Amino acid sequence: MGLRHLRYFVAIGEELNFTRAAERLHIAQPPLSQQIRQLEEELGVTLLQRNSRPVRRTEAGELFLARARVLLASLDDAVADTRRVGRGQAGKLAIGFVGSAMFAGLPDIVGAYRDEHPDVALVLDEMLAADIAEALRRRRIDVGIARPALLPEAGLAQRLILEEPYVAALPRAHPLAARSDIALGELSDDAFVLYPARPEPSVTSLIVTACQAAGFTPRLAQEVLHLQTAIGLIAAGVGVSLVPKAAARAQSGRGVAYVPLTAPAVVAPLTIAWREEDASPAVQRLLEIATRWRAIAPGHA
Repeated sequence: MGLRHLRYFVAIGEELNFTRAAERLHIAQPPLSQQIRQLEEELGVTLLQRNSRPVRRTEAGELFLARARVLLASLDDAVADTRRVGRGQAGKLAIGFVGSAMFAGLPDIVGAYRDEHPDVALVLDEMLAADIAEALRRRRIDVGIARPALLPEAGLAQRLILEEPYVAALPRAHPLAARSDIALGELSDDAFVLYPARPEPSVTSLIVTACQAAGFTPRLAQEVLHLQTAIGLIAAGVGVSLVPKAAARAQSGRGVAYVPLTAPAVVAPLTIAWREEDASPAVQRLLEIATRWRAIAPGHA
């Protein structure tokens, strides 16, 4: 028994006329009659009473028609869903992201993706940049939004989303808090609240490199995993730090002063990363949206 038999029987079972059913199926009547007889022989039951006008379904035929309709509808749904997943219009997309991406880039990109592909389930997971690389390698996520950029690695690709300046985050009582701008070297005597330096890549390495270029190595006051924790500790006077400008704008009014840095600028690159061999339409659509966003992002690209 094949799908052809089911489709043929549904047609004759609904039309109750071999001529009309054959026209509906775009086949000749004799092959249709032959296929229905083969189906009855395989089932060992009579599905249609042919000696009546119109043709009548037997009790077994009634049951088989109902079940055949369900099977064919389920198959049609499976085909349609499979095609939608194949086009990136359905399915699931797992995204790993660094916390600071929530302040610039990620909400707009995810929002645009949801608008364009509402039937794709997005699974979002906050993690450090090094964890993003590992999660991509192990296929726990499909796409990563990383800061800083991931280390070059065979099999992984990445693209710049934006570059934004870091600003100094100081306790409100800090002597430099009221300044319109400061040089990074002026923070040489302060202790810093930083993220873990290992594993690489890490924002801390980027900050340490900038500080060393300014003539000092930052002294660690406290190591934290999340931006919100860093902001709380800075407000409490534990130390100072550098944060992306967009994050600073979103965190105003929490006992922290955000002061621009004079040249040379320290920048916070945000990238989107994926497995180079991943041709998934869902991933490609997200990359397209991220590229579009970068082109229009005010003051970031």
